[in-house]
Amino acid sequence: MLRRLTGWTQMRDILGKIHMDGAAYAKAELCQANTAFWLRMVLVTPGFQFVLSHRLQEMIVRLPLIGRALRRLLWWLTCLIFGSEIAMAATIGGGLYIPHPYGIVVGRSTVGRRVSILQNVTIGTKRVEDRTVPVIEDGVTLGAGCAVLGQVVIGADSAVGANSVVLNDLPAGSVAVGVPARIINAPHGQFSPTD
Repeated sequence: MLRRLTGWTQMRDILGKIHMDGAAYAKAELCQANTAFWLRMVLVTPGFQFVLSHRLQEMIVRLPLIGRALRRLLWWLTCLIFGSEIAMAATIGGGLYIPHPYGIVVGRSTVGRRVSILQNVTIGTKRVEDRTVPVIEDGVTLGAGCAVLGQVVIGADSAVGANSVVLNDLPAGSVAVGVPARIINAPHGQFSPTD
């Protein structure tokens, strides 16, 4: 009985994430999340389809006996179709917004809620043997082509500019650009290395 309740709670959490994902797309498109919107998202919006595939993987893995194998198959098909990957070991909160799901690699990492990831973004470790993972907190925007590598924390509501490479922590509310990324706009009371 307890296992059944736990399974239902986990399923409800995943459905909540899907609802938050849809809300992020509706907000970006300045429209209401009505039935026509949801049909369009599921049928003809590649970014949402990519995110939805990850959510379906989270559901499928909970099936007894065949769940892990089915998840691996769906993960492989998703990688093949989109040319992008969200690792099965990645933990991702609701409200994920990926408008262009091409060339994206989200490795083993922790990604918060309401995160926007643009095309060609890489999130991962510096070396295969690394046990620590990047942490992307709530409300972060990762610009096209940026890379977040190693044991770094990108603070809540931060933005990383296009083609930047983040190798160090970013405080909440900051904006970072460059290779390696440097802070150009820090929250009140904090200074960037260029000050």
